[in-house]
Amino acid sequence: MTPAGDSFLETDRLTLRRFADADADAALLVDLDSDPEVIRYVGRSRLAAAEAYREHIRNRFLPLYVHPARGVFAAHERPGGAFVGWFIFRPASDYRFAAAAGWTRPTDVELGYRLRRAAWGRGLATEGSRALVALADADPGVTAVVAAALVPNRASTRVMEKCGLVRAREFRLPGFDDPSVMYARCKPGCDPPGG
Repeated sequence: MTPAGDSFLETDRLTLRRFADADADAALLVDLDSDPEVIRYVGRSRLAAAEAYREHIRNRFLPLYVHPARGVFAAHERPGGAFVGWFIFRPASDYRFAAAAGWTRPTDVELGYRLRRAAWGRGLATEGSRALVALADADPGVTAVVAAALVPNRASTRVMEKCGLVRAREFRLPGFDDPSVMYARCKPGCDPPGG
C-alpha cells in the first residue's frame, strides 16, 4: 500500500505521489540517502535524521506543489507499494546549481531522480522520467526539460537519452572534481539554456 500523500501520476509499474510530513517518520529518505552507492554521484547528504528530513520536506518539497505538475514525488512500485525512490520535476531555476548550469529561464523544467539500488537496472527511472517528459510536452508553458549529471554517471545520462533529452554541453559544479553534463529536450524555436 502506498503511504499517505496525494497521488500525482501512475505508470504501468509506478505510482508517483507528493511527499508528506509522515514520510520523515517512515525514514524513506534517510534510508535512501544512507546508501553510499545511491549518493555516489550527488555528494553526501547534509541531512542525517528524521527531523532534518521533515524540515526539508516542509521547506523544500511542499512549496513546489503550488503548481499541480511540479515537485519532488515519492515513487512506489505497483502493485505492492514498495518505496523505490523519488523523481523531481521542478522549475529549473530552483536547482541549487542553476547559475552554473545556466538554467535561468522560468519556463524550463528540471527532471531528476534518485532510486534505491534494488530498483536499478529495471527501467523504472526511464519509465517515471518518460511520463514526466510527456507532461512537459503537453504543457504549453514549458519551453524545455533539462537534466544534469556528472559525466561518469553514465547510467543516469542513459535514462535522459531514452527520454528524448539530447546532450547539450558540459559545465563545472562547485565542489565536484568531475565535470557535469547537461541534457535538454527543447520545444521548437527554443535553444538549450545556458548555450
